Amino acid sequence: MMQILRDYVKNIRRFSPQARLYLLVMLLQGMGWGIFRLFFNFYILSFGYSKDFLGLLISIPSLTALIVALIAGYLSDMIGRKRAFISGGLLIVLSQGAMLLFPSRPLLIVSGVVQGIGTSLFNVTAAPFLMEHSTEAERTHLFSFNSGVSTMSNFLGNFVGGGLPLLFSRVMQVPPESSPAYAWSLGVTTLLTGLALIPLFLLKIEPRDLGAADPMAPFRALWHNRVKMTQLLLPGLIVSLGAGMLIPFMNVFFRERYGMADEAIGTLFGFSSLGMGLAIFGSPILAERWGKARTVVVTRAFSIPFLVAMGYVSSLPLAIVSFLSRSALMNLSGPVYQTMVMEEVDERSRGLIASLNSMIWNLGWAVSPSLSGPLQARYGFDPVFAVTIVTYALSIYLVYRWFVRGHIRAQALVTQAG
Repeated sequence: MMQILRDYVKNIRRFSPQARLYLLVMLLQGMGWGIFRLFFNFYILSFGYSKDFLGLLISIPSLTALIVALIAGYLSDMIGRKRAFISGGLLIVLSQGAMLLFPSRPLLIVSGVVQGIGTSLFNVTAAPFLMEHSTEAERTHLFSFNSGVSTMSNFLGNFVGGGLPLLFSRVMQVPPESSPAYAWSLGVTTLLTGLALIPLFLLKIEPRDLGAADPMAPFRALWHNRVKMTQLLLPGLIVSLGAGMLIPFMNVFFRERYGMADEAIGTLFGFSSLGMGLAIFGSPILAERWGKARTVVVTRAFSIPFLVAMGYVSSLPLAIVSFLSRSALMNLSGPVYQTMVMEEVDERSRGLIASLNSMIWNLGWAVSPSLSGPLQARYGFDPVFAVTIVTYALSIYLVYRWFVRGHIRAQALVTQAG
């Protein structure tokens, strides 16, 4: 165990200065997003908007990101990672501020589109940036640390942000569940996201050999390896379809089914982020012992019973334990799987594969919330949980079939041939 810890610390010390600056960005952004995800749904519902419209608003950024992902990936390659990060960050800050200042239906929709463009540009730049500023020795640790820092900062945002509506309600003499209280709480999100721009300006601009670049080379490489790319990307698409049905509405689920107050939900979401962060930090150890694919299969498979218990057993203590356990197990494998995908392509294709990965994730989150909102309004959360469970199980099976069982068979053939 001591040797494992020494190796872990050794790999962390290998992180480059550029990677460390990016981790600081994720710390600030993660705190902001923790507050945003906690109160955005309540902010929209406080104006009297329907769940159908809420589902649409949740879908719009992901749908926009889906549409512009390929362009964003190509733009990231063309202008460089630093400029792409800054452009995406500025658009996110602009969209968040506009949602608070102009909460009418048309402008909320426009703000969602701007947020989707900024998020897409930022996200498709992240994985290639981490690949370019890491070596094989510490790469899994860096990807895991990236997700872990983001998730742990979500914990801080949830934990600290849970009491913001109450604080602003006392300052402004308004009810804590009113639109002004939620708006000022979300204003803290905009402030933190704006502060995250400062480390981005400190990043170095990488030299780009654009003259020698062949813009069609990544597409030809992906077409040549289309079977492997389908196997890498399809499980993520299926997971995103199921996650988009349920995860954006978890705060609504706990309020409606168990009558939890905003502050209690904020605390719960905070501990969920804490658990996810701790689990993610441990994912490189599991990946080294079990292999990346097996780690994905085992951890995600163990999350399904907790999802079933949360959805179909009416017990608040069990629902809380299941929520925390499912979140930690399901998200532990995220950076491991992302590393596995990025390692399968050459350097010139990384921007494109990051774009495709973003597209398939955003496809699920664009389509599913808009279906989930009306489904909840008519039938409650039971069918929503059922869809999520089925999609998770199918995705796990595909990863097992293509990357665990397939690897075992390949090893057996090599052994027989020897």
